[in-house]
Amino acid sequence: MLIRFLGAARTVTGSSHLVTVNGTTLMLDCGLFQGRRDEARRLNESTCRGDVCDKIDAIILSHGHLDHCGRLPMVSKLAGYRGPIYCTPGTADVARVVLEDSAEIQVENTDYMNRRSRGMDQAEITPLYTPEDAKVTSKLFRTMKLGHRFTVGEIGVTLLEAGHILGSSYVWLDFVEGGEKRNVLFTADVGRFNTPIIRDPVVPDRLADVVITESTYGGRRHDPTVNIEPAFLELLRDVIARKGRLIIPSFAVGRTQTMLWYIEKFILEGQIPAIPVFVDSPMGVELTHIYDNHRDAYDTDAASLVGQANILKANNVRLAKTSQQSREINSQAGPCVIIASSPTCEFGRVLHHLTKSLEKEKDTVLFVGWTPPNTLGRRLQDGADRVRIFDRFYEVRAKVTTLPGMSGHADAEEMLRFLKPATSERTKTFVVHGEPDQSEIFAERVVKELGAEIASVPAIDSSVIV
Repeated sequence: MLIRFLGAARTVTGSSHLVTVNGTTLMLDCGLFQGRRDEARRLNESTCRGDVCDKIDAIILSHGHLDHCGRLPMVSKLAGYRGPIYCTPGTADVARVVLEDSAEIQVENTDYMNRRSRGMDQAEITPLYTPEDAKVTSKLFRTMKLGHRFTVGEIGVTLLEAGHILGSSYVWLDFVEGGEKRNVLFTADVGRFNTPIIRDPVVPDRLADVVITESTYGGRRHDPTVNIEPAFLELLRDVIARKGRLIIPSFAVGRTQTMLWYIEKFILEGQIPAIPVFVDSPMGVELTHIYDNHRDAYDTDAASLVGQANILKANNVRLAKTSQQSREINSQAGPCVIIASSPTCEFGRVLHHLTKSLEKEKDTVLFVGWTPPNTLGRRLQDGADRVRIFDRFYEVRAKVTTLPGMSGHADAEEMLRFLKPATSERTKTFVVHGEPDQSEIFAERVVKELGAEIASVPAIDSSVIV
């Protein structure tokens, strides 16, 4: 078996790995690299060339976050891929919207950069892909139910509940090689236990020969999930008391719905007034319908609360689908909540809200998850006093804070709990999807505490024969 690590190796973006067994090649995820614009573009394009992707028999997509699905249109566009993309029904619905939104944002941003920031001697910037490219990719989705085994060539594939976002799964591969039965566990992104809306991860029930595991928080421990609710409630009450605007740069899928769940729960319980809540993303309306159409993925608490009132369609929640509706939000006085993409603050409508709020002391910017390095979001999280947005600098006078424990990723302890039933002294582990320090720490713990034979942290575009 040959494994080639095409992304999320010593970083958390661009998740993608090629697995070749008995002449069959599968691509596990195909996510977008994010970070410094020129470097990210180079990586996104170089890993989707025909010489890299021309022998793929199928793509297995774990979930619909951009860092796991965002390069799919480029594989179709640059390498001419027209094979199946297997995923759960929820992931197909989410990824379709995410990809089309990503394409529209890229077109908008490149048009803006060409008008405002391109020098006379610089070539015109083009989007990585267009909405038309995204639509071509969406037609390749082939949906599979959780727990259903299917085959690609001689490789068996099973998708199981990862508890990360709606439709998310982790992947089991099984096959016979050299007369020996073997299997591979690809964790993709594993969610936390005891979080709102989505069911908890299903812990593996078998041993793995090879594990490819995420390590986003491989060296950290989250605050207990029970602490999230009171901390968020206190922050909302502070925003309301100061009549400020709360800006939440957030993934439009998953994290956004979780924030809505908490806010509407507080309102239903009478703990805060029904303040205006804006979801500023072209994906907002469609994702609301998607979550409503996949109630079978809800956990018991969410199903019970939805039975009282549809928290994703409450009267105080306003969905901004058009650019005009987005601009109108900036005339809204506080108190209010504005949830806008993207969490990196590198692109998207959140940038326009930040330009209106960063220099106002009564406003608050709340990060609700990990933010990649070399992004505007990380600079704000790290306490920058002055940042550049578009073509000018802004003094940071607003309160900038992070809600501990809100991550959709399992922490180190939760990942060890998840991997323990799958790990033995024969397990070879490859630790990906983490910054180098997090991955190295986690690799050491996998060997020491779980007894894996090896645990290594592969480099980008490296290969290993197992």
